[in-house]
Amino acid sequence: MIVKENRDEILSYLEDSSNFSGGNCDSVYIVENEQEVIEIVQTANAKKIPLTVSGGGTGTVGGRIPVEGSVISVEKLNRIIDINKDRAILDAGVIVNNFLVEADSISKFYPPFPTERNAFIGGNVSTNASGEYSFRFGSTRKYVLKIRMVTGSGKLVEIPRGKFFANEKGEIKTDFLNVQIPSYVTPPIKCSAGYYSAPNMDLIDLIIGAEGTLGVITQVEVMLIDKLPERFIMIFFLPGESRMFEFLSEVKTSFIKDMYNLEFFDQASLFFLKQDFPEIPSDTCAFYVESTDNIELMEQWLQLSEKYQAKDVWVGSDPKSYQRMIDFRHRLPENINAYFRKLGITKISLDIAVPEKNFRELVGFYREFSECSGIRTVLFGHIGENHLHFNLFPVDDREKALAKQIYLSCVEKALSLGGTIAAEHGIGKIKYPYLRMMYTDNGIKEMVRIKKTFDSNGLMGRNNLFPSSLLFE
Repeated sequence: MIVKENRDEILSYLEDSSNFSGGNCDSVYIVENEQEVIEIVQTANAKKIPLTVSGGGTGTVGGRIPVEGSVISVEKLNRIIDINKDRAILDAGVIVNNFLVEADSISKFYPPFPTERNAFIGGNVSTNASGEYSFRFGSTRKYVLKIRMVTGSGKLVEIPRGKFFANEKGEIKTDFLNVQIPSYVTPPIKCSAGYYSAPNMDLIDLIIGAEGTLGVITQVEVMLIDKLPERFIMIFFLPGESRMFEFLSEVKTSFIKDMYNLEFFDQASLFFLKQDFPEIPSDTCAFYVESTDNIELMEQWLQLSEKYQAKDVWVGSDPKSYQRMIDFRHRLPENINAYFRKLGITKISLDIAVPEKNFRELVGFYREFSECSGIRTVLFGHIGENHLHFNLFPVDDREKALAKQIYLSCVEKALSLGGTIAAEHGIGKIKYPYLRMMYTDNGIKEMVRIKKTFDSNGLMGRNNLFPSSLLFE
């Protein structure tokens, strides 16, 4: 075990991609085996020291940033223990990209890998991460077969999928604890908001997405699939948004079985890509599609582009052009962040998803604010999953106040449409007020009760999901 107590050595554990600035801790424990995790958690319980689990630092909501106490880093728990034809056993600190490379060497694939490949697999499970292929394959939850964890009370447990289920009263009974699931039901859409809850649910699904509040995940077993077939990417530049939903509907109706992802970039988004891709046609929005590589299928796509009078269509089929299209998709968030960081402007970003039948209404709601608020906005992201990132960039105090009001209005609208306030980025230490709106005070109280079942002293992941003060009321 490595212990860091020097302030300069600790600083890197007080940050992630969220810009959360309230980080503080006394020490960092870099564990090298499961027994060390058990000892640290048990000692923390004896001394009532809060603990925060630290993964790869790629999160966007401050989940790994401590506010007090100590940090357990799993960076040295990084063994790929076993990998075979349909599953892999991994320590929690395995870097996702290393895992993908190893799986590829035996012609296998892990579908829910996140866009940020330097993330840790344990962090992915803790946040129910989604990735660039979640449109086709879904989120992390679908692929987790077993979890080993040290509960917040210091007990090592193993939770396999298919063993512990909620009964008709919502009780999950095990040989190591009994838990009452929440009375709310998690929306059946892309969602990473709070503890998962559904009738007759599996216990493992409560741990997935719990954001380090129930214990320390030390090891996971996940499902693999066959390596993906050859694919091509096409980017369609449509002349404005007037027919975007008509185009979207036809794509989902006619091509969905061959698609791997479906992304959208509005005209304001494309502005931030023109420095790298100057050939982007003016006055357009773009749809990005990855599909099975088939000549006849490509011709059908091109016919569709003619029907919707696309100003241009880019095709990535050979390795060089394919990689260029991937760069197009990934470059936007980087360019946006760099541009506004230079101007000293902090973005306000919504991570909302809604059921498909209500998606058009939500986008129309966004557009009203884009046109009337005077605040600069961009709209882009996972349109195939009814999940677009609506970003606002207020430039002064007046616009900041207005942007916060817009954020609240959009959350209220999403909830009225059966949506979620966190589709993929989680809650962390930033979005509790909106989680409370989503599940009500009673839902939060039920989460607190669950946390105390696993973590009797309320030490793990302080202020993730809900304020720690609620633990002691």
